[in-house]
Amino acid sequence: MIVIGILLLLGLIGSIIPALPGPPLSYLSLLLSHFFLNAVDGVSLFWIGVLVVFVTVLDYYLQIYGVKKAGGGKYAIRGSFVGMLSGIFLFPPFGILVGAFVGAYIGAKIDANSNEAKIAFGALWGFISGTILKLCTSFYIIYILLF
Repeated sequence: MIVIGILLLLGLIGSIIPALPGPPLSYLSLLLSHFFLNAVDGVSLFWIGVLVVFVTVLDYYLQIYGVKKAGGGKYAIRGSFVGMLSGIFLFPPFGILVGAFVGAYIGAKIDANSNEAKIAFGALWGFISGTILKLCTSFYIIYILLF
């Protein structure tokens, strides 16, 4: 039971910090609950697993989509990703947001794009959208385990 709680907590933290896979960790707690406590039926377990895979893939795509939709090129996408990862360590907890924004801005500058701010906001939009999606999924799994 303690391991399940720790995995749920790590799942919530991982929904915000990109270095940890939030929804898969929450799903792992659901699997442990299914096998050891018999709390969830197999059909629900399968569909929640499909949801977790979908959300995890979509999360990585949303940030790239945000940068591309705003007109960014490959350097802006890479800059956004590098900025997000470095922001985790340099300025926690808000460094993730600031890092993605600054990284996309610098990447857009390297691309010689005149719309750097728009591209940076696209990266920020993609990151926030993915984070909200991951948080909702992790909270849903917690809801299933508690009720």
